[in-house]
Amino acid sequence: MTSLPTGTVTLLFTDIEGSTRLLERLGAAYAETLAKHRRVLRDAFERHGGVEVGTEGDAFFVAFPSASEALAAAREGQDALAEGEVRVRMGMHTGEPIVVGTDYIGMDVHRAARIAAAGHGGQILLSEATRALVGDEGLRDLGRHGLKDIGEVHLFQVGEDDFPPLKSLRSGNLPAARAPLLGRERERSALVDMLREGTRLVTVVGPGGFGKTTLSLEVGRDLVEHVEGGVWFVDLASTTDPEQVEPAIGASLGATEDLRVHLAARRALLLLDNFEQVVAAADVVASLLETCPGVACLVTSREALHLRGEHTFPLPPLAEDASVELFRERARMVAPDFDADDELLARVCERLERIPLAIELAAARVRVLDASQLLARLDQRLPVLTGGARDAPERHRALRSTIEWSHDLLDEAERRLFSRLAVFVGGWTLEAAEAVCDADLDVLQTLVEKSLVTSERGRFRMLETIREFAGEQLDASGERDVIQQSHAAYFADLAERAEPQLISPEQHIWLDRINTDFDNLRAAFTWLAAAPDGGGEAVRLAANLFFFWYIRGGRYAEGIEWFERALALSEGERSLARARVVWGAGFLWGIVGNGERAEPRVREALELARELEDASLISRALDCLGILSFFQNDLPLAQATYEECIQYARIADDRWCLADALGTIGSIYPLVGRFDKAKQAGTEGLEISRREDDRQGIRMALFGLALADQRLGDLEPARAEAEEALAICREIGDTFFTSYCLWILAGVEVENGNLEKARAYAHESLALAEMLDVPLLLVCALEASAAVARADGDDERAFVLLTRADQIGRGGMVPFSYVATAVRALGEVTAARGDDAGGREYLERALSIALETGDTWGEERARSALAS
Repeated sequence: MTSLPTGTVTLLFTDIEGSTRLLERLGAAYAETLAKHRRVLRDAFERHGGVEVGTEGDAFFVAFPSASEALAAAREGQDALAEGEVRVRMGMHTGEPIVVGTDYIGMDVHRAARIAAAGHGGQILLSEATRALVGDEGLRDLGRHGLKDIGEVHLFQVGEDDFPPLKSLRSGNLPAARAPLLGRERERSALVDMLREGTRLVTVVGPGGFGKTTLSLEVGRDLVEHVEGGVWFVDLASTTDPEQVEPAIGASLGATEDLRVHLAARRALLLLDNFEQVVAAADVVASLLETCPGVACLVTSREALHLRGEHTFPLPPLAEDASVELFRERARMVAPDFDADDELLARVCERLERIPLAIELAAARVRVLDASQLLARLDQRLPVLTGGARDAPERHRALRSTIEWSHDLLDEAERRLFSRLAVFVGGWTLEAAEAVCDADLDVLQTLVEKSLVTSERGRFRMLETIREFAGEQLDASGERDVIQQSHAAYFADLAERAEPQLISPEQHIWLDRINTDFDNLRAAFTWLAAAPDGGGEAVRLAANLFFFWYIRGGRYAEGIEWFERALALSEGERSLARARVVWGAGFLWGIVGNGERAEPRVREALELARELEDASLISRALDCLGILSFFQNDLPLAQATYEECIQYARIADDRWCLADALGTIGSIYPLVGRFDKAKQAGTEGLEISRREDDRQGIRMALFGLALADQRLGDLEPARAEAEEALAICREIGDTFFTSYCLWILAGVEVENGNLEKARAYAHESLALAEMLDVPLLLVCALEASAAVARADGDDERAFVLLTRADQIGRGGMVPFSYVATAVRALGEVTAARGDDAGGREYLERALSIALETGDTWGEERARSALAS
């Protein structure tokens, strides 16, 4: 046998494209066709000095001492096969592979194989290294392409023929593999098969440390060539708010539009990692799968999502052989000369319950302890660490023993900081660690390097299993109360600093900052509320977060809970803090449609504000009472209240309240046909808000102006105003007004005859209204969805939607003007279904509401419908 060339070698791989289909078509004749193909290629390779390294099926692996001879052989072989039925793809790369017996090993071999696999039948591909030796003549530059396990490679094609796009990595954001996946081949293959066969939702379930993330990334890399729209990794490790799941997905995909619009026509695989922290956002996954038929999701979580169509994939501990292989491989990464027999390592891994994280933590210590010492230390710890809850999985206690052992290797300063950091929930910044825990940066960095703390994008966190152990150490240290007090003080101060910024030009930044640290703020509030002398600080903390609750509408219920608890803590006080929380409670109760609870609280806030002569708080209480009066359909009182509110806001120079009041009254006037006043108030509110760069005020004014223009029939201005308001709502995470703006846009597009857009707007508006469970939004969104159904000719669906809107409207806290629009439409649909008497009854009721509220716009339309 000819010796393999050494030194600089050009490696050529070939295989037949579509060999299975060719076999099915040719049957028995395929054997002769395959043999002929081999003779042709072998002749070409031998004439140019190629040495055959191996064959497998229809594939060749050939080595050439000369790059130019390799290229000549490839061209000659393709020319000889051109007229036949066999289509062969070829790829070559030049490097210095390592000779081992009769074979080569090394990355150069993998590069050549991946280059060949990226091509198509009849195509010859070259790497940059080969092109540098053969020159540019006759080559076509194909640019840089990502190849599986290889990274980006600059590729060239021989000749100018056109072929389909290369089978390189399509698109996505998968991080490069840090180390090979070991011991999960069966699970990896099973998951790949499930997703390739059309399963659209798979949740890999298992405790922390079982390697769910690593496995999902490998599955993604296996599938990346088969998913045209890309494989996208969405890291939810630092996301604790279910509201932020959809924005996190959008950010990972680089979506600049609504996520469902972005994905609607794409085939994509989403890897949603660490979902157990935000399992309440399972409806986001359900919605994406429902509205985006080409999307599939591979989720990692400690619990299932419990969605229809979900396939749960429990991840077991590693098999014994795999666990030993993982330990040995990871140990040699830190100590290349590490060695131990398999039986001893098997006993070590068994003590570690064959959990990947536990194995990796233990293997990292072989620089100072051999395998026997490791085993002895684990034996010593196990009796202590089996005294936890009887229903806790044994594997969790095994992992705790590993964490304790790692902790024992820390020095005193590291142990002290490690335990103190347990006070943080959901992560922390360096600034917070320094202020709360007196952290030293070097010590913190050491904890990161020892895998007890993780660091990403300026924030730090602990795995929950590690944090639980650290918490036990904090309790044992006697420092718990001191550190908890420091933690509470820091986050109470953060809330106080944030409060004015939440209505400033940097509103969106501070909303995100509060959201990121919300779990810490919740922990601070809970601790202060329970502490003997913490009530005052708890009240202050709650009051300072009002604008966060108000704008990030998906958390109204929790905001109300905070305010009610703060009210109990401040019972009997006549303080500004009490006035602020009672106002906040009333405001949020009003938003969710509970007037019985809202009104007495807002009136108490107004009484306290007048007593304290706080003009700003007087204006804000009047702002809320004005909208409550409107909800109770007392328009004269609402108008008088807003006039007084605006007067006090001007006196106090409270530009937020002034803009909000002008924008709100500007959104009420169109509902009762007073369009000139609506334009006047909305325009002034918009001018003030733009001058202050107050996004919330801008969206409030734009909403009122859009509503007025829509009802006047000025559809283009209405669309522009509503679209700008919607963009602001999405930026600041204002789900309440997002639904509101989508309602207007759906109506505009129905009138324009653009039903596809109208349907999408109405669908999202209703989904948000259902999530928030706000009666006002539900009536509007149901009316918009019914309008789309009527335009589609589906009067039955429209009848069902409008009947529900009417039922909700009868429940109260929905202005009659909103209800009248739905009732009028219900009358028209009822008549269209053949019930003229029922239709007339609804239309007469709509007319009665319009007359009662002074809604001339609604009156005109009700009379017109009755006449027809």
